[in-house]
Amino acid sequence: MADEIDRIIRNSNKAELLERLGEELVKTDKVIVILIEDKEGSSYSSMVMTLGLEHGYEAYGILEIAKQDLQEED
Repeated sequence: MADEIDRIIRNSNKAELLERLGEELVKTDKVIVILIEDKEGSSYSSMVMTLGLEHGYEAYGILEIAKQDLQEED
């Protein structure tokens, strides 16, 4: 039962994320999405998806800005 409740909560958060993404993509030019899957043993796998970027160095600049934004939130 607890697993089912956890799944429902995670899926509702995903639905909220997808709804918000849809709204924001209308006014956004560039996107970086980093998907993380937790694995057993304190490891993870990741996938990076981009939209509107022509060069990899653009992603580095965007990620640096995001890093600064996150630091300001803490």
